[in-house]
Amino acid sequence: MRRAFFHSCLSFIIFTYPVFGETDKDKEPEPKKVTVEATAEIVSDFLWRGISLAGESMRRRNGESYSSLTYAPALQPTINIFSPEKNFQVQLFGNFQLTDRADRDSDKRLFQSAPGGVGPSYHGEESKYWDPYNQDTCAQNMSNQLTGAGGDISQCGSRVPGKDVNGKNEPNGMRRSDGLFVAFTYHFDPTKLGSFSGGIWFYNTFNKSPAFAMAPSAQTPNPYAAGGTGLPYSPNVYNANNSNSITRLSWHEYYIIWKFPFLKDYEPTLSFFTQYSTENGGYMAGRNYISFSVAREFRKDEFFRIHPSVNVGYAMGNNAIDNRNGIQDITSTLTFFFGNFFVRGGNVYRPDLYIWDTNNAFGYAGGDPGRANWNRTASDGLVPDPSKMYGSGNSFILNSIDSFSSGNAAADSVAKIWAREKYTLQKIPQMLFYFSFGYTHVF
Repeated sequence: MRRAFFHSCLSFIIFTYPVFGETDKDKEPEPKKVTVEATAEIVSDFLWRGISLAGESMRRRNGESYSSLTYAPALQPTINIFSPEKNFQVQLFGNFQLTDRADRDSDKRLFQSAPGGVGPSYHGEESKYWDPYNQDTCAQNMSNQLTGAGGDISQCGSRVPGKDVNGKNEPNGMRRSDGLFVAFTYHFDPTKLGSFSGGIWFYNTFNKSPAFAMAPSAQTPNPYAAGGTGLPYSPNVYNANNSNSITRLSWHEYYIIWKFPFLKDYEPTLSFFTQYSTENGGYMAGRNYISFSVAREFRKDEFFRIHPSVNVGYAMGNNAIDNRNGIQDITSTLTFFFGNFFVRGGNVYRPDLYIWDTNNAFGYAGGDPGRANWNRTASDGLVPDPSKMYGSGNSFILNSIDSFSSGNAAADSVAKIWAREKYTLQKIPQMLFYFSFGYTHVF
């Protein structure tokens, strides 16, 4: 009896408790895995630091006035890859425009030898208005011949009227806003001073946007670019509508991010970015950008969550040419999460229009550097309206203004400038809006 009881107890101990060397404490912890977070988002406009990287280019492409809300939809996939300890992060972000991807004839000229080249907007238009430097005699003779004013098309040489000399599509399709962003970030372990991160990012478009013109020394001249040949390295030759001036738009920044150790529920964050770019000889690179942001997630870990955020960005040199300082943008967003799905609305407030009132921000009037003086002042918050640049109607009105004469040259000059600016200029949209929806999944 005692022996049977002893064997029963021994069996209970053996089968109930782990053997020596296999306790829970001694088991090796499972290795941490790499975390991958993938997001797919459809946005109404590609906005970044107050810049409309797609919408305003679309307005120029389509000959439309600038507006606070532009529907230039894009697919923006994002992949974040975190190391097992979450210290190292790689981010891939893409922008792919969904509409108006093809180039179009934006300047609506009847005869051109190249995109952005000279040519009349309507039959009978005097060549002094569209070819003041007498640079394309072929287009002139074609126009004269069709209007019965003579014209010798033998001046065209090997260029065939109607085939080589006709309306051209400018390089302005929205596919030129497509791009890829790559960032490498290291997150240091938190301390009593907060959490610090640092890294570098690169961005490269697959096709350059015509909103940016290269430095002349880096371009191939187009002898038929609107505005005339001018002197060597004259900006008139390097029209932003000239296909020879289109190249990749790429730049990169170094950055430091500091998340404060207090009010953690509001995620107060101070960031410093310093940019270096070889694009346009570095002329278009912003010097430094400082931002302060706060955000909070309500109903955290619930199916339905709300996440508002506000970011204030200060530019210390908007680019190397204008070199203007000021608050560049105040960007606010409100995001509603439904599980892994989300809907977001946002607005960008540009409090200091001095930062934006420049040809380097909005492009030259009609994409033509020869019209650089059309935006004469950086203090009125006005820029040329794309809807008033081209087409037979606009050209007729602008030519009528230019041909006005009262007999007093000095007074006429002032009157012409006033009338032209009254007709062509519009207010820079100070507020921009956008919306998006998307889905996020963590692997």
